[in-house]
Amino acid sequence: MRILTGKLTVNNVKATLNTMNEIAERTNSTIVLADATKIAGRKHIEEAIKHAKRSFNENKAIARTLAMEILVYISGQRQCSLASKLGLHDGENIIYVIIDGKNEEKAEFEIRKYIEETEEPKADITKLMKQYDISTEEINVVGNARIEDLVIERVVMIDTWK
Repeated sequence: MRILTGKLTVNNVKATLNTMNEIAERTNSTIVLADATKIAGRKHIEEAIKHAKRSFNENKAIARTLAMEILVYISGQRQCSLASKLGLHDGENIIYVIIDGKNEEKAEFEIRKYIEETEEPKADITKLMKQYDISTEEINVVGNARIEDLVIERVVMIDTWK
């Protein structure tokens, strides 16, 4: 598994996703592009991937594809339509790129033609609180530094909501 961060300017979301899907097919990989401004960090992504893969392997997946199942878990939402809001939008996107599969190195090489690598973004606590329905009281109890733990708690809860 590889996790990259970068900037991607999108003029047409559907065309961009088609390009990424073509790369995924050529490299026998799963590729997920997710809005980094709504993600608490790498640990959040790694936990979501672990749960999504297990769900898929146990035939308990909500989504039809592993890529969408990963987005379901990253988003902390049971519905694919809500999870897809963590995907791309027209304009400039700061993204995490998740690559998992047989030829990750080749997939990464091809994807780097489209994204400008950036440093890992810092989590926006206000956005995360809204996205994951985290209350001010919860933040007051654990502190801002533990926002990723609260988000991961939402990721794990997906299994109990199925």
